[in-house]
Amino acid sequence: MKKIFVIYWTLILLSWTATAQNDMDAFRFSQTNWLGTARFMGTSGAFSAIGGDFSTLSTNPAGIGLFKKSEISFTPIVITSFKTNSTYKDELSTERRIRYSLTNFGTVFSIDFGKNNDNSKLKMLQFGFGYNRINDFNGSSFATGMDKNTMTTGFTHAANGTDYTELSRDALSAWNSWLIDTVTGETDQYISYLDGHHLQQSNYIKTSGGIDEMTFSMGANYADKLFMGITIGVPFLDYEQESEYSEEDKNDEISAFNKYTINDNLNTTGTGINAKIGVIYQPLDFMRIGVAFHSPTFYNNLKEKFERKIISEYDNDDFEDSYENLSKYKLSTPLRLIGSLGFVIAKRAFINAEYEFADYSMATLYSSDVYLYRYNFNEENKAIGRNYGISHTIRVGGELTVTDFFLIRLGYAYSSSPYRDNINDGSSHNISGGIGFRGKRFFFDFAYAYRLMNDNYWFYESEMLSPVSRKIVSNRFAATFGFKF
Repeated sequence: MKKIFVIYWTLILLSWTATAQNDMDAFRFSQTNWLGTARFMGTSGAFSAIGGDFSTLSTNPAGIGLFKKSEISFTPIVITSFKTNSTYKDELSTERRIRYSLTNFGTVFSIDFGKNNDNSKLKMLQFGFGYNRINDFNGSSFATGMDKNTMTTGFTHAANGTDYTELSRDALSAWNSWLIDTVTGETDQYISYLDGHHLQQSNYIKTSGGIDEMTFSMGANYADKLFMGITIGVPFLDYEQESEYSEEDKNDEISAFNKYTINDNLNTTGTGINAKIGVIYQPLDFMRIGVAFHSPTFYNNLKEKFERKIISEYDNDDFEDSYENLSKYKLSTPLRLIGSLGFVIAKRAFINAEYEFADYSMATLYSSDVYLYRYNFNEENKAIGRNYGISHTIRVGGELTVTDFFLIRLGYAYSSSPYRDNINDGSSHNISGGIGFRGKRFFFDFAYAYRLMNDNYWFYESEMLSPVSRKIVSNRFAATFGFKF
């Protein structure tokens, strides 16, 4: 068992130094959290069979076929407050953060073919261009608790078998920071004086960025019965994670040692491409049925910069060491399927229900250089298939026209856990509402969305370490301005 544990730790630390990409990166960048216009957010994104909103160009492109007039929409004011309750070793910590973002800008041009020809089956042709935010990475959390495990155990296992003059990355930084030392009389076997002691472990994480998808769309209205659309999506990914992990000798168990801190900064950027097709069929005046297919998104050249600094504090001196790693890789995300059913009531209200399917085990990491093939990601892709599976999302939303100018909206969405074998939660609930003011030329929409998600994470990879249990709550306020012409 001890041998297996040593091999486990060695593989983990080697994976940190050989490549920073892992199954968690593939999963993170494959997820969606559809944002966009305030009208769309006010119904929790339940618009796939209704259409007529720019955000549907990213979910069901057939929604562009419902536009009767040309339109510009802009969502410049999105305020999100985050609150994260983290529990580790029975200690509860709370972290709050507020972020501002833009989630939508787009225009749709509609060409009326039936205006001068009542016999034409092709009623409308539409073209759309703009962007929607399809995932938001902003958030923060803090957790702390007392434990006898230490990350330095992994550093010793990674260093064992290598002469101290040839150490690299984490092992070298730990050596230079006096967190590990050679066994007496040896030059390639190591120990950590922190092993077996009660340490106050603390971890602060701040994430920012998102995925903003440029959409190039075309749609058509055939006989006011069949609405079709296609979107070429170009997502721009920008993710940054800053974290600070520390272990402190609160009980003064270790001679001369006080604390060490690891500061990490991870930044990933890249551009992808995908295709989406959709159809909305209206068999009855009050009923619409929608279907959409999303191809995998292929990120051809994700660039990652990882920086790590280790600082150790002793009674008489402090030690510091750092390194950085630059890498490139490719990622293919899972395909998606969306089915929806909508009802239009007396042209004054609608209700829409939809289902979204995504299998996260289909995400795949690739080497960025086919000809100089240096890393095959076999272990990471096996981990993706082992840890992630199918996630089911259900959205229900509606809108009511109270007067000719004033509208109200409500919505709810639930996403099931994307993890296999209950190794984590990751399910989420979204409750939203909103109001709208519609004139002949100008419109304004406001939305509020409450989102709750539960998950676990670990300070570092270890079979002996307890997870941090998190409850993540976000409150989002959005306003959209638009013009019809």
